[in-house]
Amino acid sequence: IIKFTRYLLGKSSEISDLNAKDALLAKTVLDIHRKRTHSNFTMVPLYSVKPIHAIDRENALASMRKRVEILVNARHDVLREKTLSREVLNKLLPSVSGIKVVKEADNVYIAYEGNGRLSALQEVFAPEDDILVEVEEYHFRNQRKITRRMSRVRRMNGLTD
Repeated sequence: IIKFTRYLLGKSSEISDLNAKDALLAKTVLDIHRKRTHSNFTMVPLYSVKPIHAIDRENALASMRKRVEILVNARHDVLREKTLSREVLNKLLPSVSGIKVVKEADNVYIAYEGNGRLSALQEVFAPEDDILVEVEEYHFRNQRKITRRMSRVRRMNGLTD
């Protein structure tokens, strides 16, 4: 409950901008947490992760610009290591939670949490940099149902594959 309260407080500046696509996203995230069988941490290629929503609101864009600046300053070290563990990512870009994903297909994941950090990472690093990032992957009995809904949220946000 404490983590969820912190999460909500962290999102409070976004409440005035809510609309139908946000309602579907909220329902989807609720179902992810309610229907998951388990989760595990795994390293995946940065560009195998797709965002569930666009970063298109001013407060989110401002946060992303700050994150990009931090990552640009750490770029050399990250390129040398080629990996971003949860610990390193949280030192560089602190947040209440990590990047949380659901596997859509082989080597394809949709991030439902951490989209701002994901966007900043993909702004600074290119696919050919071969960066691995540690994510928390959620699993379900009916994975397809969840990924279909996540794909619908992506489409509502103007994101296509």
